[in-house]
Amino acid sequence: MSFSINFKNILVVGVGLIGGSIIRALKESSFSGKVYGIDNDVGTLTTAHNLGYIQNQDINIPKDLDNLLVIFSVPVLSIQEAMSQINMLINTKNVIYTDTLSVKSSVLKTLETRDNSFLNRFVLSHPIAGSEQSGFKASSAALFKGKLSIICPHENNSKRDVSKVEDFWKAIGSYTKKLSVHDHDELFGKTSHMPHVIAYAIMDSLYQDLGDKAFLYSGGSLEDYTRIASSDPIMWKDIMVSNDKSILSSIESFKRSLDKLSELIETNNATGLIEFFSNVKTARDKSILGKKD
Repeated sequence: MSFSINFKNILVVGVGLIGGSIIRALKESSFSGKVYGIDNDVGTLTTAHNLGYIQNQDINIPKDLDNLLVIFSVPVLSIQEAMSQINMLINTKNVIYTDTLSVKSSVLKTLETRDNSFLNRFVLSHPIAGSEQSGFKASSAALFKGKLSIICPHENNSKRDVSKVEDFWKAIGSYTKKLSVHDHDELFGKTSHMPHVIAYAIMDSLYQDLGDKAFLYSGGSLEDYTRIASSDPIMWKDIMVSNDKSILSSIESFKRSLDKLSELIETNNATGLIEFFSNVKTARDKSILGKKD
């Protein structure tokens, strides 16, 4: 089933991994409208323009773009500055805003400090796609294909605006589900943010103990498991600060599991270890199968 992009113009704010992948996907989908980009690195805009992905080669864009979708794809703590910048650059009432950010509560709080017209037309979204690589050079038109995009409507959104944002993500390859802002941050604090905490902590521990020998004798699983510890530090600093309560709660839960496992190892409880590992394996296998249904 194909979905239409019901916008004439699209402006991507932040042409990095996610923003860059959006403009690449738009070109691959043969989007008939015009695509623009804004980024602090003018060189990135020039590159994207020269490759035929965006109309502009610097931050100068038309102010009166009609039927416009603005997509904010910047670090979480940069969203307020990005919103102010766009308010100065465009002057159109026929506009819908969305984002790609990993934390929603802080974005909604920022929106609530702005005028209602901005809040009402901002549909929060989060594509569950990414890479440990960063920047436009790492972007890919295929990044969103078959991947989930979460939509977090708030009470001021219209059903029409929410539907148009959903259709946009579907048109570039995603499927969508809805979550409340609170549920989004609680869930991804555990399933996305927490795994990054663990990967960073494991690498910190390994380098304290082994230094440059950390990967010298690894068989591949270590590289796979810690891949996300190569992610963008600025982005993850912002996520940790913005979703601190959910992440700290997840860390405490993880500590309890570690303590349980540590006690089983310390007491040489072979039966308990088999039971622990078996229960975890069964739960994981069942959850993965449920995801595919």
